[in-house]
Amino acid sequence: MNYITKEGMEDLVNQLKDLKFNIRAEATERLNAARKHGDLRENGDYKAAKEEIAQIDAKIGELERTISSSQIIDKKDINIESVQILNHVKLKDHTRNRTLEYTLVSPSEADPLNGKLSVETPIAKGILGLKVGEKAIVKIPAGDIELEVLEISI
Repeated sequence: MNYITKEGMEDLVNQLKDLKFNIRAEATERLNAARKHGDLRENGDYKAAKEEIAQIDAKIGELERTISSSQIIDKKDINIESVQILNHVKLKDHTRNRTLEYTLVSPSEADPLNGKLSVETPIAKGILGLKVGEKAIVKIPAGDIELEVLEISI
């Protein structure tokens, strides 16, 4: 089960609609135009358009699977007793002596540059379930880090 915000679900549905009704239609037009240019076995535009449609169809399938396996979570139902999805957390990285802040989100909503960290990441997995004041050693690609939960909010 993939937990997601209402806004995140709306974004996925909008992406799916755009792919199905705009982007795929444009690619199909390019495919049909390329068909008119002779022998399809040697038609680079035709082959490129077919490949583009295959990639679009794969993305459509991926979005449909994500949407069908997702459950919307209302922020009012979120507990701040321990770290969980949709919590905003303030952490102390004792290894590098710095403070980190993240909002834990579903993989489809992740945006690390804007502080939205997927619950599938090593850091999120390492702190899920912790309470304020608790510490964990988290394995990340750069090595082990010691994190302490300073604050949990919504």
